Amino acid sequence: MFSFESPSLNEIFKNRKEFIPEVGEKLEKESKVEVEINGEKINIDYRVISVESQENKNGDVVLLLPGFGSGWEGISELGFSLTCEGRKVVMPSLPGYGNSDNPSRDYYENGNFDNEAEAIRELVNKIGLEEGKKVHLIGHSMGSEILATFAQKYPEITASLVLLNPAGIENKEDKLSLAKRFLGSAMLTSAEYNFRSVFSGEKDYEKEIRQHIPKAKSPFDKARISQRLAEVNKLSEGHLLEKLKEIKCPITYISGELDTVYPPGEENDKNSQLAKIIESVEDKTKIEKSVMMSLRHNTTIAPDEITAANIEHYLEKAEK
Repeated sequence: MFSFESPSLNEIFKNRKEFIPEVGEKLEKESKVEVEINGEKINIDYRVISVESQENKNGDVVLLLPGFGSGWEGISELGFSLTCEGRKVVMPSLPGYGNSDNPSRDYYENGNFDNEAEAIRELVNKIGLEEGKKVHLIGHSMGSEILATFAQKYPEITASLVLLNPAGIENKEDKLSLAKRFLGSAMLTSAEYNFRSVFSGEKDYEKEIRQHIPKAKSPFDKARISQRLAEVNKLSEGHLLEKLKEIKCPITYISGELDTVYPPGEENDKNSQLAKIIESVEDKTKIEKSVMMSLRHNTTIAPDEITAANIEHYLEKAEK
């Protein structure tokens, strides 16, 4: 298993602050596209970001999808860090998230994230890929199962799949227990971030990025609550493992050592999340795994610079 060693956060911030205005301009510019899902037309809000001087023109584009309760705004810091690693990054807000349209019940009551995957496929079609290029899929938490659905249905354009703190492993999971774990993890992550920021300068650096991120509609707005509840039901049913059995592209599992929402566990424990994911992948030469020390569930913000460098290591391997 790859063990990632990171430079100091201060050094990372110092080297990357100059890229914030360039990416910030792209974050501020509204970008929407109309997709059609089962006859329903929905506007999706998204951003495509990159750093021109850093971009690897030969590399495949990255599609970065946040987890439960977040539009692209919530994962934009990780998106920025990936651009600094040399990637062009597409960040969508799915229907019912961010400043995307709210879908009908027919869209989100589908039980297996098929419509969410189709929305992403429509978006990729509208944006377009360069000839001969594919897309690396990076999904955090719930986003992992959605992008696994995409990789299962559209292997011809999938370069690799990164499962970042993935959800959807356990069958028939208790929904109240799941909610408590999410809440507890969020509180711990926030406390640790505030403590770390005192010494690293992280808060000032991220404040500069966030000033370019537009205000988004709340995912827990009254009109969106029924969709959130439907998503919790899908997550508690756990279909990720059965999808992974059918995926042929390179797969990377990345988690935080201290993730209390979906603990990775030990590879030699057959009941652990990590062991179950490895077992579900038919071609064991296609699975990579990394458990990041001292990090929790929300590795997209805590600290995202380390997560991005870890992800890039595996994207480069997948492209060889």
